[in-house]
Amino acid sequence: MNAREYYSQIETTINDCPIVTHFSTEFDEIDQFVGYFKGKLDLMDGSILRFIEFIEIENEIVNCLKYKYHWQSKNGELIERWDNVPHHREIDTFPHHKHDNKGVYSSSNVDLKTIIDHLMDKLLI
Repeated sequence: MNAREYYSQIETTINDCPIVTHFSTEFDEIDQFVGYFKGKLDLMDGSILRFIEFIEIENEIVNCLKYKYHWQSKNGELIERWDNVPHHREIDTFPHHKHDNKGVYSSSNVDLKTIIDHLMDKLLI
């Protein structure tokens, strides 16, 4: 797999997602195995997910070197954000963590597919 193929998989995941009403994405291929992706997903409840991923593919394994998935209400208020910015050393999953309007929490290393699955669980109740 290369960066372009990974980006194609992301677009397919988004296209197939029943909670996404509109989306825009950008892809910057640094080289065959390194890429930068960003996008905005408009969701069925009016909320928005903005995301970035800086990935490197090595031996068919996608390593997400930097990521941020920011889910906000239609009024712009934070619902949840996952990222790996190294600024919460007190978190046991450092640098991976999650924010909501109550604080900062441990989080596993996530990817866009995981976040979309989470959003579907929340919105398709």
